[in-house]
Amino acid sequence: MAVGREWKRNLNIMCGLFSLMAALLFAFPGTVSDAKEIEGPSDKEIVMLLDCSKSMEDVDGQYLAFDFLKNLSAVLPRDYHVGMVAFNHEVCASVPVGSSYFELESALEGITYTNYGNAGAGLAEAVSMFGSGEADRRIIMVSDGEIMMKTEESTQESVDLFGQAVRDAQSKGIMIDVIALGQRIEEGYTVYQAAEDTGGQLYELAGGGELDELARELLFDEWKLSASHVGKMDGTDGELTVRLPDRFMSSARVILSGEQQNDNVTVNCDAISIDLLKGKRYTVIELQNPGSEEIKIQMHSNTSMKINAYLTAEYDYSLDVDYTYDPESKTADLRLGIMNPKGQNLLEGALKDSAVEVYLGNEKQEYHIREGRICILKIYDETAKEVIKVDFGKSYGNYYGTPEETVTVEIPVQENEDVETDWFFWLIITGFAISLLVLFLVSYKHGRRNYNRHKVMDETRLLPEEKQGRRNEWGGKLQVYVIHNKDDIDYPPESINLFARCSRDMITLEWILDTCNLPITLGGAEKIILRPADDRSLTIKNNSRAAVLMGRELLIKGHSYHLYYGEKVTFIFDREDTEIEVHYRDLKPNERQGR
Repeated sequence: MAVGREWKRNLNIMCGLFSLMAALLFAFPGTVSDAKEIEGPSDKEIVMLLDCSKSMEDVDGQYLAFDFLKNLSAVLPRDYHVGMVAFNHEVCASVPVGSSYFELESALEGITYTNYGNAGAGLAEAVSMFGSGEADRRIIMVSDGEIMMKTEESTQESVDLFGQAVRDAQSKGIMIDVIALGQRIEEGYTVYQAAEDTGGQLYELAGGGELDELARELLFDEWKLSASHVGKMDGTDGELTVRLPDRFMSSARVILSGEQQNDNVTVNCDAISIDLLKGKRYTVIELQNPGSEEIKIQMHSNTSMKINAYLTAEYDYSLDVDYTYDPESKTADLRLGIMNPKGQNLLEGALKDSAVEVYLGNEKQEYHIREGRICILKIYDETAKEVIKVDFGKSYGNYYGTPEETVTVEIPVQENEDVETDWFFWLIITGFAISLLVLFLVSYKHGRRNYNRHKVMDETRLLPEEKQGRRNEWGGKLQVYVIHNKDDIDYPPESINLFARCSRDMITLEWILDTCNLPITLGGAEKIILRPADDRSLTIKNNSRAAVLMGRELLIKGHSYHLYYGEKVTFIFDREDTEIEVHYRDLKPNERQGR
């Protein structure tokens, strides 16, 4: 009991000394620069409100307003979430925000211009369809401008309801754009004022025939849709070849806008899927993951066509950041890669010559592209955390991903540098060390020889910096085992001869699975990166949310580790309920064949 009390007293003293030393040390902290958090762009929500009253027939006898709404829905990129409300004397159709083009098209089928115009009920329904988020919210109302019901009493009810809906839109930050067809109505109750009251725009058109031109104005001038004009087709027979800037995009759309008879359209292109969205004044050719750089389009019409063709593209991406540090110049070479989900380098495509902007914090940076990566040189005197952000606003296409990545630039300790000795600091350290020695000697005297030892991670694998110089070659092979998957499918082991099959600078776990023809999709697999090292080993870096184990050692996210022959790594994806083992083996002489 006496020994226990003595040890407890000694332990309390040790804790007190440690706390004192920690307080003194933290009284002189190093400076770490924290980058300001930057939010990405918000999604946009649009509800299209269509007046289907009988009076609309006088200004839109060809039902081109229907075509106008479907055209917008077909062309808008994925960050626009579209809904629709149609009304006459009551709400006759309603499609929630976020619906597809085909759902909107189906809702408009069978609707004609008939009965009176209850604009109050229509606008109230449109305002109620928006969510409570912080998206950019807008209503596009197409009408002849008049609020008119069968009786004066019901007309007044609709007018009051319309006014209340406008006030609700104001309170929710919803802008109302009014597209008024026909001659302006000077007497009676109208919808024009809703645009000014909510900060929207009022467009006055002679009739439905001008909606096609307004669609192009809204898409390309007002909403700044990233698109390029790729040609024209005139006459009764049209043929157009559209060249894509690269084959790295997730989807591409060719928009054919203008007078056309689009019943006979032929599209020749390599893609996972091709969809044709057709109206009276538009045709949209939508391709998922196009595999060729040319799209050949042929159209035949009994009447003369006047078509302008536009190309839009959407890219999915992720950022990969690393750096090297030169102690002599105190300069860090920050390197940024932009990859699509297939591991393809977007900087080798349309982005190569475009004006992608790069920021550290909120400060725009000058950069150059070297070996397929954006490179930024910056001087650091001490360890710093940097937030690297990319802006594709001036680049071709629409980009979807996380636009920023954080990297900590660590400054290595200079062993031979002459620095002024901090005697106060070393006095504290020396006193603390002597106190620990005395306490351990007392404990040893009383027979307290069994101490808990903490497992210390072997950090010899940890790479403080990436190596520059000559390119390292691939060697060995990878043996891939699917230990567990959520579908309980028993996949046979697969093998990849890296020496023979790999010619790239780096590979990802996603590439390994694709090469092995394993139909397993894992979130973040493209962020687990392997590179060849100069000692026939591999370096592995985990930038994903998956757990990566080397033996029983958990690899720290964002750090690089060596993987040698005869060793294995285990990847555990909790969300996908999947566990994969990858073994790194040497090649037999008969396996070392030329690439």
